[in-house]
Amino acid sequence: MLTRIFATSKPLNFLWVSLYLFLVFAIDWFYTCKRGYTLWAVLEFLAMSGLLIFSVLLVDFIVRKNELSKKNSFVVLGYVFLLSMLAISKLELTGVIAHVLVLMAIRRLISLQSLKSVKKKLFDAAFWIAIASLAWYGAGGNLLLVFLGVLIFDASDYRNWLVPFFAILAVGMIYLAGFFLVNDQFPQYFQLQDWRFDLSEWKNMQTAWPTVYLLILTVIMIPFYWLGYRKIMLIRKKRPLFIVLAAAVAWIIAIGVQPATNNSVVFLVFPLAVAVANLTERNQQRPITEILLWAFLLLPFAARMVI
Repeated sequence: MLTRIFATSKPLNFLWVSLYLFLVFAIDWFYTCKRGYTLWAVLEFLAMSGLLIFSVLLVDFIVRKNELSKKNSFVVLGYVFLLSMLAISKLELTGVIAHVLVLMAIRRLISLQSLKSVKKKLFDAAFWIAIASLAWYGAGGNLLLVFLGVLIFDASDYRNWLVPFFAILAVGMIYLAGFFLVNDQFPQYFQLQDWRFDLSEWKNMQTAWPTVYLLILTVIMIPFYWLGYRKIMLIRKKRPLFIVLAAAVAWIIAIGVQPATNNSVVFLVFPLAVAVANLTERNQQRPITEILLWAFLLLPFAARMVI
């Protein structure tokens, strides 16, 4: 049933997955979250709900524009299921904002394969990620994706390697100017604290369970996704290679950004969704695929009953 419904790309599918995500988020927020029912809490809930639903629309646009799957809604479905596995109430508004901005950067980077307006796309991608790092500092690690994009799609022009630095400089100048206008002074220099590997937050099941779940999916799905393109010429493997490397960068951020939080693992959701969808559309006629999709659908609710 699910495979038949989402085997096509229809606006109604977007409505279904958005309602599902909103339902899971509402359950998280009002039953497991301790933020209360203040006006600010309600406004924060509405803002995060709107951003999460917008991210679904953005993922759908990225997939259709760059042909990351066939004409179906499996990527959007996988994205919502994986996002729902996170304890969304443990996410911060700044982390969700950073996630959406990074998706906007990925949209520009994946389109580099057309080799049109390469420098503009690189500037835009680095610009969005730099702004995302102002919202949540860990998002800055996604700048690796910009340079990997240059390496994969157009490494021959040395100027492409310099463009991201100009974008970062532009964001830095805008930030300093804005800070000066608001505070009538420039930000003070600060001393970096000693970095230490802190996994204390992962002792919390609401953080540990989704992380282990995403790790298992990465180990299983990413190799199958890459092997699915083994018969395609190398020149056409560039986008799949970028998705694989995006998952690798997301894990670097998840492990390297301390202390570990759900904000750290949210960047894994998009590349894993593409991998899951690719495997689904290649096996959609098999009964096991339908069973797995239903398991994905019910698992977020089952996890919340146990945790």
